[in-house]
Amino acid sequence: MADLWRACLRQAGMFGAWSALWTELALLLTGPRYGLSTATAGFFGLFGLSASAVAPLAGGLVDRFGAARVVRSAYLLSAASVPLFWLGGHTMAALWPAALAIHVALVASHVANQILALTTTSTPAAANTAYVVSGFAGGALASALAGPAFGHFGWGGVCAVAGLWPAVAWGVTAVRR
Repeated sequence: MADLWRACLRQAGMFGAWSALWTELALLLTGPRYGLSTATAGFFGLFGLSASAVAPLAGGLVDRFGAARVVRSAYLLSAASVPLFWLGGHTMAALWPAALAIHVALVASHVANQILALTTTSTPAAANTAYVVSGFAGGALASALAGPAFGHFGWGGVCAVAGLWPAVAWGVTAVRR
């Protein structure tokens, strides 16, 4: 049960970081700094295609190194993407690797956490429900915080939410129960 709890909270943290950045990215791209049209800003969604390549690779990495190690690596990649996103508030060139990194981290974490959630319980359907609900709850709450953070502190506030959200999730789950 501890692995399910850990997987749920860690995915809530990861999806929260992704969601906070992604929901406010359009405001950055269409705002005064870059002045892109909404259609042009929408092209950043193409980074989501990286998921189709990452998911099978992440599964293979879980088989080879274990789910916990893949989750740790995904968290490190996510942590590396946040300063790139912050820098992306000043230069477009930083947003491209940041967007790719956060998508790769999200998908790798999802694959590994879902494996942990589903293989450590005798009720995989209930475990999957808890896992998916907690992931989306983490994303919704982080997005809800990212809006006011953008309004009060600009893009740096959004990056702070995206950096703190998974850090708190990791910290809470690192404590042995």
